[in-house]
Amino acid sequence: MSFTSKEKWFIFFAMLSATVICGEYAITRPASNALFLTQFSYKLFPWVWLATVPLNLGVIWLYNHFLPKLGPLRMLGIVAIASMSINLAAGCLYTVFPWFMFFQFAWKDIYVLLMLKQLWSMIHSSIPSTRAKYLYGSIYGMGTIGAIAGSTVPGYLASYFGSEHILFLTVPMYGMLLFFYSMAFKRSSLNAETFKEDLTPDPRPKEAFSLIRRTPILVAILSLVIFMQASVALMEYQFNIHLELNILEKDLRTAYYGKIMGLVNMLSLGLQFLGGLFIIRFLGVRRGHFLVPFLLGSSAVLSLSIPTFAIISFSFVFLKGLEFSIFGVMREMLYSPLPLDAKYRAKAVIDVFAYRSSKAFVAVGLIALQAVAQQHFLKIAGYTSVAVFVLWLITVTIFFRRQRLAINI
Repeated sequence: MSFTSKEKWFIFFAMLSATVICGEYAITRPASNALFLTQFSYKLFPWVWLATVPLNLGVIWLYNHFLPKLGPLRMLGIVAIASMSINLAAGCLYTVFPWFMFFQFAWKDIYVLLMLKQLWSMIHSSIPSTRAKYLYGSIYGMGTIGAIAGSTVPGYLASYFGSEHILFLTVPMYGMLLFFYSMAFKRSSLNAETFKEDLTPDPRPKEAFSLIRRTPILVAILSLVIFMQASVALMEYQFNIHLELNILEKDLRTAYYGKIMGLVNMLSLGLQFLGGLFIIRFLGVRRGHFLVPFLLGSSAVLSLSIPTFAIISFSFVFLKGLEFSIFGVMREMLYSPLPLDAKYRAKAVIDVFAYRSSKAFVAVGLIALQAVAQQHFLKIAGYTSVAVFVLWLITVTIFFRRQRLAINI
């Protein structure tokens, strides 16, 4: 493959943008998780997931409403400034108004997806699908390298800085992101002046939802995202229960979570550069989509059979590692042949709203279980996880058997 100088610089700055986004989240997430767990306990996790739904819907509505008017570059700048302000406020207000952490925790799970979505929408619009299988894994890999580097901050410095002060690092990290993304945008295939005309003939926010309903491949992507996030929610909840019961001090929780996420990112890196290349190139996208739920289902069975903190931690690492690597790369490749409207507006609905709101369905079940089956809660959650992966396999089989997905990658 040969690239022009403009394409090489675009790929370079896109990789740096991915590195900074994932690095910032690897710093912020352990601190936010530990502060929330210390202040509210694991029992409020389902409630914050439910609260995320209206917040998420409002953010996506505003995003799709203003994107045609502002363009992707200004929109990313607005989200970046909002994220810097919220994390800075959370760090300053934690001791005097700790309830602000409830809002920050909900926002944390939205803004990182929105930032990644905007980056990948630009990448999809600038890199042809014929080159996707060679470049997408590398871009994901650079993001993972940033995440590994970022996870060392909470993993080893939380006790020194204090978990709430770690949130301040969003400001310099996203300052760099604004520069890298703007450099990539200038070298992309997008034109800020003609973006609105190229994007869609119908600028209404609800058109993004209608587009998903009309496009079979988007329905398939939506289904895959829902299954993955339901399984993540169940495993994350079990992991946080064990984390709260086994590690009692706030900064030690941040450190442990940071080290766990470091393991997640190292596993992701290996799968992106080695496993991902093998699976996508030799098994193909279709067969790869069967492999993910099979592997994760096997891990869920192990956690159900041996429900110790060590095994739960292992299953959490394995699930998140696959989510951030093979599953993520294959999901992004499904967007590659779609039109610009699907890559920007419909993708925002799926990768941000549906991605996080899927946890709300799980949250309702978790709240009910807390009330009626508290003694058998963890076992029921384990059985539910296995059932999710079985349904995932059945759904993938139906989609590909009907051959409704015209995937030529």
